[in-house]
Amino acid sequence: MTPLSSSTEARAEILAAAANGLDNLILWSSLAGAATPKAANDTVEACRLELDLGADGTFDDAVRLYKLPNDPAAALHGLHVDKSQPLYQLQADGMNISLRWGIFKAPFPFMRDRCATYIECTKEFTEASGRRGFARYLRSHATGGLHGSNVPVDIRSWGVVLLETASPSVLHVSSRVDIDWSSHTPTWVATMMTSRRAQSVKQLPSALRLAKKLTQARCAICLNKPFFLSRESQLAPCCDCARPVCCNCRALGAGDGQATSCWACVSAKAKVKRPAPRPHSKSIAMLDKTPQTCRRKTPVTTATSGLYTPQNHRRQKEPPLDLSYLPPL
Repeated sequence: MTPLSSSTEARAEILAAAANGLDNLILWSSLAGAATPKAANDTVEACRLELDLGADGTFDDAVRLYKLPNDPAAALHGLHVDKSQPLYQLQADGMNISLRWGIFKAPFPFMRDRCATYIECTKEFTEASGRRGFARYLRSHATGGLHGSNVPVDIRSWGVVLLETASPSVLHVSSRVDIDWSSHTPTWVATMMTSRRAQSVKQLPSALRLAKKLTQARCAICLNKPFFLSRESQLAPCCDCARPVCCNCRALGAGDGQATSCWACVSAKAKVKRPAPRPHSKSIAMLDKTPQTCRRKTPVTTATSGLYTPQNHRRQKEPPLDLSYLPPL
């Protein structure tokens, strides 16, 4: 994902649309019995319910699932666009905003898939009463020709709001979907596709169960499946994040062969600064400016022992003996 490099006006337009859409969505969810505005082609549908997750998860688990646009379990249950990829990312206070291009799979084999370029923003907030909440808002944003052979659609508004209740496993969920599936789509097909997105919040417990099952079946780092004959591929939970990791993606704890931590947590906890890089060391032969008589470099051990001169000629370590007292031959 790359940062948005367009003009300042385009960035301000995206930020304003995301902030305004999130504020209106949160305000609508807080009004009990608020009417849902109807579009000209009657493609709007809303859903409010008290959702009991049971033992399948908590508020944090549901928020984590909504923050992963490419989660296969969430996409299978209609919580996200069926298939999407990020285009740009923007930073804002308290909001995660990204510009994405996604595909809605056709419900029938003879229909073409739908696609859209849209803004996706998420936000966690706290109400005046102290309840935590989470909101996700989607809205189309025109950027150019990215449709290909797919039919472009207009996401006027697609929002979900999760609120905590007194029970940790019970959530107050509000969902509103307004998508124009193009004028050539029959009314009953458009209603069915809109209803599937709006009513997808009811499938949240099933999506959480499937997400946990898929997570436990693969390594959280390399995404490889364990093989029963390979010891290295067996999964073990990380002591910090509790994610299953294989032997190649975890580090054993110091002095404890049972405790494990994935490399992601080890890297995050490492606070020791890296030592400064050492200056490039050169050998004595490289430091010596005297030309050599051969191409071969002078060995360091030989140069330091004093057996050779810089010209690679042998020299005596002791002064020569005085033989002048001997008679000439």
